[in-house]
Amino acid sequence: MTTPAERRRRAALLARTDGLAADLDHWLGLTADAAAPFPHHHTQVRALDAALRPLLARVREGEPRRSDVELSLIQEVWCRLRDALAQRWDASTAPFLALADDFAWSCYLPALTAARSVAAADPPAAEPPLVHLTRHAVPFALPRPAPAGRRARAAELQRALPVPLVGLPFVQSRHLPETVLTAHEVGHCVLDAFGLAGELGDLLRRTTAGAEWWTDRLHEVFADLWGTLCAGSGFAFTLADFVALTPDGPPSDRYPVPRVRVALVADTLAEAGHEDAAAELRALWNGQVVASDAVPDVLRPTVRTLLTTPLDGLGGSTLLGLFPVVPDALLRATSDALLRRAPLPPGAVASAGLLVPAAALAFHVDPDRYTTVVTALTERVHDRAAAYRERGVRGSDGSVTADAPEARGARAAARLTDLLDAW
Repeated sequence: MTTPAERRRRAALLARTDGLAADLDHWLGLTADAAAPFPHHHTQVRALDAALRPLLARVREGEPRRSDVELSLIQEVWCRLRDALAQRWDASTAPFLALADDFAWSCYLPALTAARSVAAADPPAAEPPLVHLTRHAVPFALPRPAPAGRRARAAELQRALPVPLVGLPFVQSRHLPETVLTAHEVGHCVLDAFGLAGELGDLLRRTTAGAEWWTDRLHEVFADLWGTLCAGSGFAFTLADFVALTPDGPPSDRYPVPRVRVALVADTLAEAGHEDAAAELRALWNGQVVASDAVPDVLRPTVRTLLTTPLDGLGGSTLLGLFPVVPDALLRATSDALLRRAPLPPGAVASAGLLVPAAALAFHVDPDRYTTVVTALTERVHDRAAAYRERGVRGSDGSVTADAPEARGARAAARLTDLLDAW
């Protein structure tokens, strides 16, 4: 026979569980269709709902003390996603987040399309990443090494969810050029979502001298290559400025030193057909650092191997074959048009995938002029990208199959359940 205290505890647990379920329903409604406030996030919310509902059922049926701990962890991981979504209510940051989401989607979609090309249904990949603003000084993406203790458990659950988070510094919402670094963070998400780390690691061990160095830093190497393929010289020059703050930084077991990162990016530009931009990047970097920090010229064979080897995780596509190579001349002409407030050049598609790297390149080419036109330029980028943005639920054009979010959520629910059982 249960005591009154035990019944109150049980009733409170069920009420909190029902409250979280009601919040999931609320966000499903907020993203349901074109008339809803945030239709572009509907598949992400559906996937999260499918991942978390089975855990709530588990909480309802479990022993109260253990269930209370599990519910608190579930609440923590949901609220991280919920808080990220809720930033779209803030009128001061909503336009930037919409643009950043569009750009992240443009960086993620080539991998999803390639993997689907040989699959009967959507591959077991995560939903596109959800961009949000954070207090941190640099962009980051989950997964990352987890802190210790209870936070480690919440972080592990977070990494198992079907929607990865990409965090951007809050101040970046006021400086559009650095938004292009989002492409690097999406690269981390692609490497994990499509299971490419093992395949690329095996490739490096078969083909590359010093493969251990590459495999230890594969996440960062891949993310830099991916960012360059997504955004060309707009990404490359921005990254070079970003890492130039510490050109002689200490060796790391995760990051190549800055001069090597610049070399990797320059080689990627060259392999993508942008030889002039690659040479310009090398000359710019080498002209502002001491000789010992000059970019090495011996990495290109390995970069070529990474870019041109067909990958099973991408349906047999190569990394280089995923992306239509945007002519560097078009990117530069678009950046010049933004600076001069002139019409966009012929062939320029007013999407975030072009406008974000063009804005980054405009700042690189002429930061003084950029500063004088920044308000008009930023408004123009937002307006043009919004006009280009698809209406309604993202993926309704067939780029996402109808039941894919629920399938991804169900797979995540199984992983989450295993984690909870293991604790």
